[in-house]
Amino acid sequence: MTLARVRGTVVATARADGVAGARFLLVEDCDQRGTGRNEHLVALDLVGADRGQLVLLAQGSSCRWDRRTEDRPIDAVVLAIVDQIDERGHIQFPAAETAHG
Repeated sequence: MTLARVRGTVVATARADGVAGARFLLVEDCDQRGTGRNEHLVALDLVGADRGQLVLLAQGSSCRWDRRTEDRPIDAVVLAIVDQIDERGHIQFPAAETAHG
């Protein structure tokens, strides 16, 4: 899994993915502090993430293990919304200023 920040949505009215009610998000790859790396991709949102939230992504064949995506042409899915990242006993996300204000 990788970390990413939701940067926006992708709207496609003509689709072949076959996932009813699916919503696609534009996400940016991030480090453990939530800092973007300026690398973006489109991911199917399975959890209702909002713009600006830090999320966990799965990519590749594991994306098709969910009943909604089984045997579908999906390459990236949002699996979770990140609340906190603790690295070696230090909170990396959210940053102190974000957590208190």
